[in-house]
Amino acid sequence: MSYVLAFAGSNSSVSINYKLVKYTATLIKGEEVRLRDLSKYPFPIYSQDAEKENGFSNSLVEFNNEIANSKGLLISVNEHNSYPSAYFKNTMDWLSRFDTKFLADKKILLMATSNGGRGAIGALEVA
Repeated sequence: MSYVLAFAGSNSSVSINYKLVKYTATLIKGEEVRLRDLSKYPFPIYSQDAEKENGFSNSLVEFNNEIANSKGLLISVNEHNSYPSAYFKNTMDWLSRFDTKFLADKKILLMATSNGGRGAIGALEVA
Protein backbone atom coordinates (compact mmCIF):
# COMPACT_ATOMS: atom_id res chain seq x y z
CA MET A 1 0.00 0.00 0.00
CA SER A 2 1.36 3.38 -0.98
CA TYR A 3 1.26 6.49 1.16
CA VAL A 4 2.28 10.13 1.36
CA LEU A 5 5.18 10.78 3.73
CA ALA A 6 4.96 14.09 5.59
CA PHE A 7 7.70 15.76 7.63
CA ALA A 8 9.27 19.08 8.51
CA GLY A 9 12.94 19.82 8.04
CA SER A 10 13.36 20.69 11.68
CA ASN A 11 14.69 18.97 14.76
CA SER A 12 13.03 21.46 17.11
CA SER A 13 10.47 20.16 19.59
CA VAL A 14 8.43 23.37 19.07
CA SER A 15 8.78 23.64 15.27
CA ILE A 16 6.11 25.75 13.55
CA ASN A 17 6.96 23.92 10.33
CA TYR A 18 6.14 20.61 11.98
CA LYS A 19 2.83 22.13 13.10
CA LEU A 20 2.21 23.29 9.51
CA VAL A 21 2.97 19.90 7.94
CA LYS A 22 0.92 18.12 10.61
CA TYR A 23 -2.08 20.36 9.89
CA THR A 24 -1.66 20.09 6.11
CA ALA A 25 -1.52 16.29 6.37
CA THR A 26 -5.04 16.34 7.85
CA LEU A 27 -6.30 18.05 4.69
CA ILE A 28 -5.26 15.18 2.42
CA LYS A 29 -8.26 12.97 1.79
CA GLY A 30 -8.33 9.55 0.18
CA GLU A 31 -4.65 8.82 0.85
CA GLU A 32 -2.79 7.36 3.78
CA VAL A 33 -0.44 9.98 5.22
CA ARG A 34 2.46 9.00 7.44
CA LEU A 35 3.67 11.90 9.55
CA ARG A 36 7.26 11.79 10.81
CA ASP A 37 8.75 14.07 13.47
CA LEU A 38 12.41 14.47 12.52
CA SER A 39 13.24 15.71 16.01
CA LYS A 40 13.09 11.99 16.86
CA TYR A 41 15.75 11.10 14.26
CA PRO A 42 19.29 11.41 15.65
CA PHE A 43 21.30 12.08 12.50
CA PRO A 44 24.87 13.13 13.32
CA ILE A 45 26.55 15.91 11.38
CA TYR A 46 27.61 14.45 8.05
CA SER A 47 31.29 13.93 7.32
CA GLN A 48 33.10 11.46 5.13
CA ASP A 49 34.94 10.24 8.21
CA ALA A 50 31.67 9.54 10.05
CA GLU A 51 30.32 7.70 7.02
CA LYS A 52 33.49 5.63 6.68
CA GLU A 53 33.76 4.84 10.39
CA ASN A 54 30.09 4.25 11.23
CA GLY A 55 28.28 3.73 7.93
CA PHE A 56 24.59 4.59 7.78
CA SER A 57 22.44 4.59 10.90
CA ASN A 58 19.37 2.40 11.18
CA SER A 59 17.29 5.59 11.47
CA LEU A 60 18.63 6.82 8.13
CA VAL A 61 18.05 3.49 6.38
CA GLU A 62 14.49 3.33 7.75
CA PHE A 63 13.76 6.93 6.74
CA ASN A 64 15.20 6.36 3.27
CA ASN A 65 13.02 3.25 2.87
CA GLU A 66 9.94 5.25 3.87
CA ILE A 67 10.79 7.86 1.25
CA ALA A 68 11.42 5.19 -1.39
CA ASN A 69 8.13 3.42 -0.66
CA SER A 70 6.03 6.58 -0.58
CA LYS A 71 4.02 7.86 -3.54
CA GLY A 72 4.90 11.42 -2.63
CA LEU A 73 6.34 13.73 -0.02
CA LEU A 74 4.86 16.62 1.92
CA ILE A 75 7.77 18.66 3.30
CA SER A 76 7.76 21.87 5.30
CA VAL A 77 11.22 23.44 5.30
CA ASN A 78 12.24 25.51 8.28
CA GLU A 79 14.34 28.63 7.89
CA HIS A 80 17.42 29.86 9.73
CA ASN A 81 18.86 33.17 8.47
CA SER A 82 17.07 32.94 5.08
CA TYR A 83 18.25 29.39 4.38
CA PRO A 84 17.02 25.88 5.20
CA SER A 85 18.27 24.81 8.61
CA ALA A 86 21.56 23.00 9.01
CA TYR A 87 19.57 20.00 10.27
CA PHE A 88 17.50 19.81 7.07
CA LYS A 89 20.61 20.18 4.90
CA ASN A 90 22.40 17.54 6.98
CA THR A 91 19.49 15.13 6.60
CA MET A 92 19.48 15.64 2.83
CA ASP A 93 23.26 15.12 2.76
CA TRP A 94 22.99 11.79 4.56
CA LEU A 95 20.09 10.63 2.39
CA SER A 96 21.91 11.56 -0.81
CA ARG A 97 25.02 9.68 0.31
CA PHE A 98 22.94 6.58 0.99
CA ASP A 99 21.06 6.85 -2.33
CA THR A 100 21.97 9.63 -4.77
CA LYS A 101 18.59 9.34 -6.48
CA PHE A 102 16.42 9.20 -3.36
CA LEU A 103 14.11 11.92 -4.74
CA ALA A 104 14.10 10.81 -8.38
CA ASP A 105 10.59 10.74 -9.86
CA LYS A 106 9.12 11.57 -6.44
CA LYS A 107 6.14 13.93 -6.28
CA ILE A 108 6.85 16.61 -3.67
CA LEU A 109 4.76 19.36 -2.14
CA LEU A 110 7.28 21.75 -0.63
CA MET A 111 6.18 24.46 1.78
CA ALA A 112 7.66 26.62 4.52
CA THR A 113 6.71 29.08 7.20
CA SER A 114 8.55 31.48 9.44
CA ASN A 115 7.82 34.18 11.97
CA GLY A 116 10.08 36.49 9.95
CA GLY A 117 8.85 39.17 7.59
CA ARG A 118 9.67 37.17 4.47
CA GLY A 119 7.76 34.08 5.65
CA ALA A 120 10.56 31.58 4.85
CA ILE A 121 10.75 32.45 1.14
CA GLY A 122 14.57 32.20 1.30
CA ALA A 123 14.53 28.66 2.65
CA LEU A 124 11.82 27.65 0.18
CA GLU A 125 13.77 29.04 -2.79
CA VAL A 126 16.96 27.23 -1.75
CA ALA A 127 15.17 23.97 -1.03
